[in-house]
Amino acid sequence: MKSVRGSALPLVLGVLLVLSIPLTSMLRLPGTLRRTVSLVANETQEMYLAESAVLAKLENFPEGYFAGLPAVESRILGPWTQWLTRPVRKTEKYSVGRGFYFGFLVGNAYARFGTSEWARCAVTLERNLRERILQAEGLKNVSGNRRFFKVDSSGVIDGGITVLNVNAGDLTLDLGGDDAFGKMPERLSVRLFMANVEGNVKIRGNVHFDTLRIYSTGTVLLQGNVSADFVEIFGQSGVNVEGNVLLAGVILSKQNIEIFGHAEAHFPSVAIAVGYRGNSVKLSEKSVFEGLAIAPSGIVDRDSSVVLLDSSKTLLPFCMDSRKVVFERRRL
Repeated sequence: MKSVRGSALPLVLGVLLVLSIPLTSMLRLPGTLRRTVSLVANETQEMYLAESAVLAKLENFPEGYFAGLPAVESRILGPWTQWLTRPVRKTEKYSVGRGFYFGFLVGNAYARFGTSEWARCAVTLERNLRERILQAEGLKNVSGNRRFFKVDSSGVIDGGITVLNVNAGDLTLDLGGDDAFGKMPERLSVRLFMANVEGNVKIRGNVHFDTLRIYSTGTVLLQGNVSADFVEIFGQSGVNVEGNVLLAGVILSKQNIEIFGHAEAHFPSVAIAVGYRGNSVKLSEKSVFEGLAIAPSGIVDRDSSVVLLDSSKTLLPFCMDSRKVVFERRRL
């Protein structure tokens, strides 16, 4: 036994020697590298604290129950909710203005609801969308039909007018691709476009939107090579999405919603057609819908070529009361 214990001491000393080598090397790191290592360490710590705070909120612990965790703020973001954590550290180097902010998108887990609950939810989503557009900074009121064909280098339409209230007229965005104004070789990119329109809306061409919000008292049509990372679309008389359109978000109508011709709505998406009778959501012609397509007082019609994500895997809007689920996190 003595010999066994005696042989363990050199082993321990050897391990300590090996560990001391990288630690000694770190002490000799250049100043720039040490700052980088310190920055990564602080960011990791902030992320850990932010995720811990969100987990505590998901489990319904009261604010401040766990000391040292950041506060979690909430705001409505389209059909879902955004939780925002602010940095805890307030040292000179990592002050509130230079700390790490994290945003979490939160949806509700799937559950079955009746027609009346979906109708109330759709009305809430519709109202919030219209208010968000009309209260947006930089809103411009215009009348009659409007067409926009140019996007400047900063990714905004017509010299920065990206939030419109169109009175008594239709709106057409014909962006990119072949048209009477010549071919635009590169795909256009628009950071944000929002419009409240007392008429029909048509968006076509070769364009990508980071965010697209449309409220229309008529019909909304998206066609061509149009894509959007996040959409909120309400077409009172109907919404049609056709062609090589790629989007994700929420689509609402008091009449019919039709997605066809290889168009794709990626996760998480919600399509709600709410009317008194005869309204429908129609998916056809090799379209893809990853989310929840529902017509509470009508029908959901799809052909065999359609790819539809199982509704039990989808995320419900904030106005449907069920267990909350975090589906996206990003540093702001």
